[in-house]
Amino acid sequence: MKKYVFIVSACVTLLAGCACPPKDPEALRVYQETNDPLEPFNRGMFAFNMAVDNVVLEPVAKGYRAVTPEIARTGIKNFFKNLKQPVYFANAVFQLEGKQALSIAGRFFTNTLFGFFGFADTASEIDIPVYEPDFGQTLYVWGIKNGGPYLVLPVLGPSNPRDAIGWGADSLMAPLDWALKGEPVLLYSKFAVESFSKREGALEFLDSLEKGSTDFYATMRSMYRQNRKNKLENSNVIIGYDQVVKKKDYEFDFSMDEEFEEE
Repeated sequence: MKKYVFIVSACVTLLAGCACPPKDPEALRVYQETNDPLEPFNRGMFAFNMAVDNVVLEPVAKGYRAVTPEIARTGIKNFFKNLKQPVYFANAVFQLEGKQALSIAGRFFTNTLFGFFGFADTASEIDIPVYEPDFGQTLYVWGIKNGGPYLVLPVLGPSNPRDAIGWGADSLMAPLDWALKGEPVLLYSKFAVESFSKREGALEFLDSLEKGSTDFYATMRSMYRQNRKNKLENSNVIIGYDQVVKKKDYEFDFSMDEEFEEE
């Protein structure tokens, strides 16, 4: 399902019209800084995603929270995080990050063997660092510094062409998805449960963000870019148990007064 969504979104993007650059110098400067030439298409896709969220994702996530104990919800989140470790391992190898690869492998085997197949995060309890490199980051490390214009994907949300390709590659590398390739019902069920679990974890954050935004689309665009910029420039982020250690410290400003030009 994931790869088909990616293919459709890529085709739609190629067919989408671009916003025309304004002639006013100040407006042109803002236009270039936001790097969103597909804004008409993006806003339409954002509205579609919000409709899907309001009708399906958010109500199901609230119901899921209501009927599922917190300890079970945490275990499910840990399980899906553990399933992603082989993909993180592959990207660490692609980036020639040996220490990251060893740490990721250590987390995967520790949580799989001693954490009930990943439902318990035993690796964090013994301070094995967390690394989550993705293929979009791998492309950045390989020299594709410019990710291209801002892009909103169907259901998946904020991205850009480089990171959309990276997401597709990560999806193709997921071992469980390959194992369930012949069982579409199980594959779609896994994708749905993972999506609802993620949405449940972001209920309060997204609700407060939307209520505090005069332009929720622009707020999400700014937040995505700043977080993505931090991850790309901070590729050796180490997340220990109850702490985050980074090469650099960044201060995030999600206001709409300024936006940087994405690398």
